[in-house]
Amino acid sequence: MTDVIVIGGGVIGLSIARELSLSGKETIVLEKNERAGDVTSSRNSGVIHAGIYYSEDFLKTKLCVQGNRLIYEYANKKKINHKKYGKYIIASNKSELSNLEAIFIQGKKNNVEISRVEKEKVLENNPGLIFHGALYSPSSGVIDVPEYVSALEGDIQHFGGLISLRTSFLNAKKKKGKFIISCLAEEEFAIESKYLINCSGLSNELTLKNIEDFPEDKIYKNYYAKGHYFKYSGKAPFSNLIYPVSGQHSLGIHVGFDLAGGMRFGPDVEFVNKIDYSFNESLKSKFIESISQYWPEINSTKLHPDYTGIRPKITKPNETMKDFSIQTSVDHGIKNLINLQGIESPGLTSSLAIGKFVKNLL
Repeated sequence: MTDVIVIGGGVIGLSIARELSLSGKETIVLEKNERAGDVTSSRNSGVIHAGIYYSEDFLKTKLCVQGNRLIYEYANKKKINHKKYGKYIIASNKSELSNLEAIFIQGKKNNVEISRVEKEKVLENNPGLIFHGALYSPSSGVIDVPEYVSALEGDIQHFGGLISLRTSFLNAKKKKGKFIISCLAEEEFAIESKYLINCSGLSNELTLKNIEDFPEDKIYKNYYAKGHYFKYSGKAPFSNLIYPVSGQHSLGIHVGFDLAGGMRFGPDVEFVNKIDYSFNESLKSKFIESISQYWPEINSTKLHPDYTGIRPKITKPNETMKDFSIQTSVDHGIKNLINLQGIESPGLTSSLAIGKFVKNLL
């Protein structure tokens, strides 16, 4: 018997488990892979977002803005490698200026620090860019995700929690007010728990179908949004994150960095039918065409395949952005079950805030 079972050991599951362990609840994380944080959490840009783009009415916005502050505080306290690069959002052609202004207005509504900047200011540290207008977000940065995952794991274990690796969730049933959770590690076994929290990300649909009495109409379909990243060899010419005006399902093929100063571009967005991390090198020409719109000096011979990632979106390709979905018994009718769906970008930034939010739901 334990207090809480968390399904999924990505940064969301770990952040929730950390918060609950800190509060004195006996918490076990079930992670099917050999390492925690090894799927969606480790296959993204590692960017700490400010919370600019999302509706002021979204829970996503509140958690991102709060999470931005919390993750920098945590990174400093735990000495996790990170850097507050600052981000320029640029309109690479005049037709994007109205969208750029809309982003500025939205950022102000969200109480995020954002400012209009002159071209000369941008070009001081980012020579060669071509654009017609720019915004600056000083609180955007990059964090070393493996180090962050390791710190969360350390906290969970320090405060009495357990992370059970190579452990797959099979099903859950309610009996006398408790969850009986069947799992598979080297052999099948069951755990009894008062609370059950689902953070299984890309596996959400399958997980929920195996929770007894979970209503089908409350299960969002996962749409797999695959993104490619190309690395750029040689010295990076830019000192800040550079983001073009965003599209509907991504923040565009942007300039990012690793914490050794290496520069990368991505992601693109391609909706796929299955989880497949293979790299389509033929996309290089598409990347060059997109990047050339704001950096025509790009040397195509220095662009090389890096990695891919997949986001668990709950929106179809032609739908507008949805909020994070954090369901309680009010939504699905099962007491002591918390279900998280659609926690994609800015999930990394929001993770510590999500942990606090979920703790307060129990």
